[in-house]
Amino acid sequence: MNTLKIIFSLLIVLPLLVCAQSEAVGAYDAPDQAVWHAPSQTWFVSNLGGGISLERDGYGWITRTDAQGKIIEPFWIGKEEAMHAPSGMIITDKYLYVCDRDGVHQVDIAKKSITAFYTLPGGEFINDIAMAANGDLYVSDFFGNRIYKISADTREVEVWLESEDLQTPDGLYMEEGRLIVAAWGPLSKPGTFETSKLGDLLSVDLQSKQITTLVSEVGNLEGITKAGQYYYITDWASGKLLKVDPIKKTKTPILSGLSHPTDPCYAEELGILAFPQHGTNQVLYVKVDESK
Repeated sequence: MNTLKIIFSLLIVLPLLVCAQSEAVGAYDAPDQAVWHAPSQTWFVSNLGGGISLERDGYGWITRTDAQGKIIEPFWIGKEEAMHAPSGMIITDKYLYVCDRDGVHQVDIAKKSITAFYTLPGGEFINDIAMAANGDLYVSDFFGNRIYKISADTREVEVWLESEDLQTPDGLYMEEGRLIVAAWGPLSKPGTFETSKLGDLLSVDLQSKQITTLVSEVGNLEGITKAGQYYYITDWASGKLLKVDPIKKTKTPILSGLSHPTDPCYAEELGILAFPQHGTNQVLYVKVDESK
């Protein structure tokens, strides 16, 4: 725990979390991803809606909070725009890109409106999204064992990579020249979440599409971000936040006893890592000390 600390002491943070949840009853419902928007100094949080639901029911939304996690707009966007179950997100100064059951929403942040929707044909369980330096978007399809690409230039959609070696891809993180994939693990029974082994941390070369294992059998991995030289990854099934060193090949539990932790995001200017929990309808904020 010497590299991470909860912003408040444990005795203080638990009542505050309860108060924050009570203050915005209904604002969080199976929150899935938190992303930081520096220009507006706010966090955006996606909500599956209806519990841990993957239904195409038009009952999902995005919540907006301030830098400390206080709710600004419980339903910033979504219900009227018929988001089904928004999950993974990636953000730029101008746009918020949101994964949904059938594809990806492009949200104009200043206008607070959906300006485009990119359908991903054949998508089975659209989950997370990452952006390359040139603006290309890469989207994981959990059950499809595939990654889609949305071209920055043409906005054409293609199945960029489909392979059992992706081991049920979940969380995505973009680095220079490669896509880092946090895998759930090979499914032992199709259509379920049961795996034959724990998922690996993978690297996919953007040019050759070669898949390389960075760290083996890390967990049933949900989301991934990076602070300094370490990846911070949530293990949804075991309820852990893991710090993974890709050089030493170590995987260290930083927080345990969590209730289905989901996609994290690191806000470098704040030194804060934020991630929701499906099981408690909360977003947790963790101070990361990159110097250690």
